Amino acid sequence: MEVNLFIVSDNPVALAGLEAIIEQDEKFTLLGRAVGSTDSLRCLAKSEVQPHVIILGEPSSKRALCDTVQHIVAKYDRERPRPKIIVVSQHDDDDVIVAALRVGINGYLGRIRSPEELLHSIQIVAEGGAAFSPTIASRLSRYFSTMPRLPKLTGFSDLTSREVEILELLAAGWGNQQIARRLYLAEKTVRNYVSRIFAKLEVHDRATAAVLARDAGLGGQSGVLVPQGT
Repeated sequence: MEVNLFIVSDNPVALAGLEAIIEQDEKFTLLGRAVGSTDSLRCLAKSEVQPHVIILGEPSSKRALCDTVQHIVAKYDRERPRPKIIVVSQHDDDDVIVAALRVGINGYLGRIRSPEELLHSIQIVAEGGAAFSPTIASRLSRYFSTMPRLPKLTGFSDLTSREVEILELLAAGWGNQQIARRLYLAEKTVRNYVSRIFAKLEVHDRATAAVLARDAGLGGQSGVLVPQGT
């Protein structure tokens, strides 16, 4: 799968570093780059080709991160599905990550150990999965396990056995295409199932559904959310 990317960063040095990594892999096409949310929205509006994934590199603060994500999300609607969003930042406090999840990100990477880790995570997010650094995934699991059970978890009782099966794969980081191959379903059918799951759990994105599911014991062991096969 070829992936179109757009990079947004408040930090020109971080932006240049991310661009250098992206250019190492021919599967990724960098459509553009921008400094700050205002510039990014202007550049996205001018782009004839929509990105599959937007990378937010080293946002200056939690507020700047959430504002940028909200501006991007507001730009798209059902007729123009929004790109996936992955954050790359050394600011990985729990409250920053949880706030980012709530506004609609699909992945969060802290200190990147290698270019391959970033490229692999982008591919996972582009295919509909969720990707987190190992330490972040582990901390998120502990964070939500210490919280009281949320009322939204009651929505699990409304799920059919097939929906639970798909939610468990989703929580393990599988994309729609991979789930379809695993369960011998059409990808459109999987998308419909995922939409119904979101409605029943009262969530709006895969990352939040995955967090709720993993908190309820679905999706396997803690760690990076990556596909477990094809």
